[in-house]
Amino acid sequence: MATAIRMDRDALVRFSASYMYYVEKHKLLDIMSRILAEATLQQIEDVRRWLGENIRRIAQGIYSKALNAFHLGIDADYYQLPKNFYHRIVLHGRVGSGRRSLAHVLAQRWNLLILDADTLAYHHINGQAQGRQVPLLHEGIEKRSVYKISEAIGNIIQKRLLQEDALHRGWILINYPNNRCEARELFETFSVPPNRLIFLQVDEQTARMRLLMRKYAPCPQDNITYMDYQMQQFRKSEPLLNTYLSHRREVLYVDATECFETVKCFIMSQLTKTPYVLGYKYGESSPID
Repeated sequence: MATAIRMDRDALVRFSASYMYYVEKHKLLDIMSRILAEATLQQIEDVRRWLGENIRRIAQGIYSKALNAFHLGIDADYYQLPKNFYHRIVLHGRVGSGRRSLAHVLAQRWNLLILDADTLAYHHINGQAQGRQVPLLHEGIEKRSVYKISEAIGNIIQKRLLQEDALHRGWILINYPNNRCEARELFETFSVPPNRLIFLQVDEQTARMRLLMRKYAPCPQDNITYMDYQMQQFRKSEPLLNTYLSHRREVLYVDATECFETVKCFIMSQLTKTPYVLGYKYGESSPID
């Protein structure tokens, strides 16, 4: 006698998100589209036999084209993404690199959500609905435990990324990850990891100059002491974080010292004209202990 299986809604959402990522990573939609296109143009008598004889060729052709373009740095119009592609972008860089300004421009271009890890943490601490991560976050702040703060914020972000608007619109995430452990968690344990991480590279002196010359009204944190603290934290975490990111295919390094329009146009071109290849550059296992 068959029995009904009750599945938790959150578990179903996580499974669906993970399946979406699997399809994207292995380019299953591209393969199916190519199969349907070839099958339509040919008069096939035995579909099963034709599929068995040709599916490997089609899949290898799509994989080879994407990998060759990735390794050779080719960008061209024929790699443009479909209109229903959901961008999941992390903008990373030191304060003053232009993350927020670029996030608003890119979000407007593709109707993406802008998610700020610091803002999410703030609303969890001060909001009326206190989530399960708030006690862990409070404990981490009181004990100055980077591990507990990182764990709590990571859980908050992952829950937010599984909400309906994030899954159906795509998103831009800023202020996370801040170290190698957070980056590994983001790429290797999140149900829906980013398909691009844009590393905005700018020297510290230029970043400081930009912060000091901003025209809009500053917030209370815009002071030399806090700026020094942010720069120090970035210098401390960057070497190990960059070592990890340099092995990921999703990472795009951008010279952010150029003017804003130049950086914006370059990023938009890279996001639309280069194939998305996910995972490690060399094999599927982590090269970092």
